[in-house]
Amino acid sequence: MELAGNLKRKREECRLSQDDVASKLNISRQSISKWETGKCYPDLDNLILLSDLYKISLDELIKGDKSFQERIIIRETGSVRRMWPWWVIFPAFGMLYGLVSMILNRL
Repeated sequence: MELAGNLKRKREECRLSQDDVASKLNISRQSISKWETGKCYPDLDNLILLSDLYKISLDELIKGDKSFQERIIIRETGSVRRMWPWWVIFPAFGMLYGLVSMILNRL
């Protein structure tokens, strides 16, 4: 897990404890520990905050961790697919409403 190692290395280079980072990000120290051991990944918002805190680019922070990059892609495309049916349903109901009102006006 390259990301986990990068997170720990950059935190130590900045001479910060896990508690320091957790308080700056308003999260628990246990979350920082899980990220640094590779048990889970930080979300995109926290990655941006971490890159700002460590004064490095986001690319430098996550570069090379293929499994994390794949999860980001899956998460992003998954959220788009979940929202897609709503864009179909609203126009369909609008057309149905218009059709029913036209029929009722002719009666």
